[in-house]
Amino acid sequence: MSTSTTSKTVNEIFQRIVNNDFAELDGLAVDVSIPVSQELINEIIEAALQGNQNIEYCRVSIGEQNRISVNVKTTRWPWPINLKVWVFQSVDIRPVPKIRVLLENNVLLGKLGSFFKALPEGVKLYGEQIVIDVRSFLKTEQQKKFLDMVKSMEIKTEKSKLIFDVQISIDG
Repeated sequence: MSTSTTSKTVNEIFQRIVNNDFAELDGLAVDVSIPVSQELINEIIEAALQGNQNIEYCRVSIGEQNRISVNVKTTRWPWPINLKVWVFQSVDIRPVPKIRVLLENNVLLGKLGSFFKALPEGVKLYGEQIVIDVRSFLKTEQQKKFLDMVKSMEIKTEKSKLIFDVQISIDG
């Protein structure tokens, strides 16, 4: 094995694969289950809300059977709001990945929040259904390329845990 100065690093090889839209991995197929703890989800939400002028904080408590409690404090309402939602198991992947949740309580407050544009970018309320545009939360082109490889996704919950069952494939 040569260690000449023209040899590439592993990072350079991986970056080339990403830059070429994973064409070198044509035919790859992966089924993966990704458990995400409630603590990690709250940490991600906190980071995503930095600089948001409308939401002071948002904490989730994950229950079983795709039920989640969301405790939100907005700058436009004097009291914290506790929302109960039910997450649809199937995620709409195309044309834009969307997670759908059903608002089980405080529907009027949800509608007011939507009307006053208190919801973050990428989150819309249609009747009692909240639709989250996953792509709107991605910051880099690399993250978007990874998302494009997702062919299907389902969401399940256990106490304090969200589980993503994801099918990934590359068909060049």
